[in-house]
Amino acid sequence: MDTSEYMPMFLAECREHLQELNLTVVRLEESPDDRATLDEIFRAAHSLKGMSATMGFDGIARLTHQMEDVFELLRQRTTAIPVAVVDVVLECLDALGAAIDTIDADGVETIEPDPLIERLQTLVRAQDHADAEAADTVEHHPGGVVLLPELEDGERLVEVDVTLAEDVMMPAVRAYMVLAALREHGTVVASVPAEEELDGFSGKNLTVTLVASTEDHELGEAVRAVDDVGAVTVMDAAQAQAAREAESAAKVTPLPTAAGPAPATAGANAAAAGGKAASTVRVDAERLDQLMHYMGELVVQRTLVESLAAQAGVPGLAQAVQELTRSSHALQSMVMQIRMIPVEAVFLRFPRLVRDVSSKLGKQVDLQIIGQDTELDRTVVDALGDPLVHLVRNSLDHGLESPADRVAAGKEATGTLQIAARHGGGSIIISVRDDGRGVDPVRVAERALSRGLITAEQAALLDVEGAVELLFAPGFSTAETVGDLSGRGVGMDAVRTKIRALGGEVLVTSTPGEGTVAEIRLPLTLAIMSALLVEADGDPYGIALNRVQRTMRISDQTIRSVAGAPMLMLDDEAIPVLPAADAFGHPVDDPARPRHEDTHIVLVHVGGRLVALSCSKLIGQRELVTRPLPPEVHSGAAVSGAAVLSNGSIVLLADCDALRERLPKPATSSPIKKAA
Repeated sequence: MDTSEYMPMFLAECREHLQELNLTVVRLEESPDDRATLDEIFRAAHSLKGMSATMGFDGIARLTHQMEDVFELLRQRTTAIPVAVVDVVLECLDALGAAIDTIDADGVETIEPDPLIERLQTLVRAQDHADAEAADTVEHHPGGVVLLPELEDGERLVEVDVTLAEDVMMPAVRAYMVLAALREHGTVVASVPAEEELDGFSGKNLTVTLVASTEDHELGEAVRAVDDVGAVTVMDAAQAQAAREAESAAKVTPLPTAAGPAPATAGANAAAAGGKAASTVRVDAERLDQLMHYMGELVVQRTLVESLAAQAGVPGLAQAVQELTRSSHALQSMVMQIRMIPVEAVFLRFPRLVRDVSSKLGKQVDLQIIGQDTELDRTVVDALGDPLVHLVRNSLDHGLESPADRVAAGKEATGTLQIAARHGGGSIIISVRDDGRGVDPVRVAERALSRGLITAEQAALLDVEGAVELLFAPGFSTAETVGDLSGRGVGMDAVRTKIRALGGEVLVTSTPGEGTVAEIRLPLTLAIMSALLVEADGDPYGIALNRVQRTMRISDQTIRSVAGAPMLMLDDEAIPVLPAADAFGHPVDDPARPRHEDTHIVLVHVGGRLVALSCSKLIGQRELVTRPLPPEVHSGAAVSGAAVLSNGSIVLLADCDALRERLPKPATSSPIKKAA
């Protein structure tokens, strides 16, 4: 069977199952008696085994099958799970993940499962013999009737007939998933076809016999939750057997009588309910990108039509344009929502990461994850993983103290690491907070001085804010030695670079002895942005609206020279003034083009402070379809992208965080500290 057409679905579902297994194994280590978590583990492992066997990847299937034996041992115990057991299981998951990546890249399975299988078998051989003997309690009658020991109170023998959808793409995988779903509600004692025969299963019908105390409708709902399930019939096994015998004897299907409906009516109703269409559908990410591209083009053309309609004076045209605008706004909102996915897709990797890193460092950490349902654009989620990993590693390595140091400082031995996400002001805000030692400006000053980043005079004046800023300097690290986790000085610099490329900013605040908070602010989407258009020396530029605090006329304000730099005096605060033409790389020395006098100021948020951008004109608010610029185009200028206006002209988009590097530095002041 040619399975190439199923490969994208196989890879996507495998990664989902591996992510779920990583999360649930760590959770199970914390709560070994959590039956719901165990059920999740069995369901994911069983699905992964069935999918890989169907696709012909025997190494993955063999390793996953052996892992199921270990999971069965975990199901039988309620005491703490040995760390060594969890370590072996997590190593297996890492090997499976690497195998999936190799299949994705080369189409070839390169996993070597035998060493890991041997380690897993060692764990299985250590099982208590009493538990092993108690597990096998099922016998099969030669005639096909299942014989069981006496059932417990409330238990009964149930038969579930399942018909898969006509267009099912991977019937063997779905059959495995049906068995896994039913195991969550009882003990499966038989199936037709048998479980060991499902690897090559290509049919549509599956019959499962199980011991359960669950109601029929609950069993039916559990099975219908599996993708590609069509009809489901649940009935007492004795009645099902009697019905088959009567049908076999009569060789015909009996018709319903006037006395009442046939016994199968309930099953027919269930089948009708089971035919309900799936609530979700997989869509190629490239198609979503194309849809967003065309939506952006529609936004540009809508703006052009609005401007033309305002000048035409045609009766009824204005009303028609308003309806067009309303409909296109609704469509735009819907397209944006389609691209939105929960940030949980990134957060799910951190329980495993924190567990591994804290174990390596010998630290005790209480991980708290808040707001994982917060949604943002898929492209932002894809790019957010690495910066967050850097921040989490920094908190674990540099922020949180060892248990002994925490107790000596009057703290709990277990440190707290909180990862939270929320919406705020048209942006998404993700914070990584720890209650560790905080940033020590004295230690940072010593390291920066030894590396030649600051002078001795600047080191003496360095405060916490300046120390935090130094952490973002390329090549700077407070680690004494280079290790696996830190010491090379690329972490925080890489975080800022990545977040700035996404149009966001990184803010770090710290209190020595109490902890550190790293906050990432990102736009909800990178495709369409609301911007304030300004004109600087005759050219248009766009500033993200969520970065703008207010606008004002220069003639109404007081600007003074402080230490040789222009400052806007506003509410007893000195705000640096930066000409927009200079910041955005305008050729100010071009003699063929006269300079335009700046008449307005735009107050912009830049890295936790305000900067006053002076410009020659305020154009107004626009919705812009953003496009990235090649590095050689915007090198040296505080611009990050471009957009096309309705009249066909191009507007450059401001990189607000890059403005920090272009601020004038007073000669008599430390370059680290703000100008007074």
